Amino acid sequence: MSELAALRARWGARHFQRAPAKLIDKLPLHDADKTILTEIGLPVGPRTALRLSLRFENVNILHEPLKIKPASAAGFKKARKFPRTGHKNLGWADLDKFVVVGKVPPEFGLGNWVGRFICIDGGTGRVAWAAPDRKDGKTYISLMNTNLTAYLKSLLAYKEFREEWPGLIKKYGGDEEAAERKGYRKRATAIHKNFTTRLKRADPKGYKNQDGFWAFHAWNEAILLGIG
Repeated sequence: MSELAALRARWGARHFQRAPAKLIDKLPLHDADKTILTEIGLPVGPRTALRLSLRFENVNILHEPLKIKPASAAGFKKARKFPRTGHKNLGWADLDKFVVVGKVPPEFGLGNWVGRFICIDGGTGRVAWAAPDRKDGKTYISLMNTNLTAYLKSLLAYKEFREEWPGLIKKYGGDEEAAERKGYRKRATAIHKNFTTRLKRADPKGYKNQDGFWAFHAWNEAILLGIG
């Protein structure tokens, strides 16, 4: 727990919010995760640290430590296959054991896309975001991390990676020609390599899947830097 306390301090303790013990005592969570949520909490700011630039959209992670609840009680629209996902490769996911700790609102709010919920799977301890699709009766799951500790470490790696961007842009410029300027590519590559190294250390098993959330996201960040 001391490691996570140091992480919280490094992030900025004022940006973390703890969950009330009475809120999660009876939830289907591992004891270790309950301790993290009540003693360490989840980051609720700054907004820039929780805004992800995905391949085709920007999304804001909104942790809600004061509103943690079972997926079934969180406005989670039950798809036809509930509590299973309807996907053969997601047999580990029992949605009856999913606990919602936050959300990712839809950027466009169109069609059947109802946004995503950030969940801890009480059965396996995995952290994932889930999106019910009422059209095909399935629930889409994107595995973020294999455990809550790895999730917090990955978020910190992203926060500090992004905090290096302003200095990079200030020195080399932010237009399309920046990547061709002397020194830019070398520095940008070094920043990105450090980012991926930290993600791998945070969650060695989770990052092995090159189609996984953070591996895919790191690839996208390389593109945004102009080095992908």
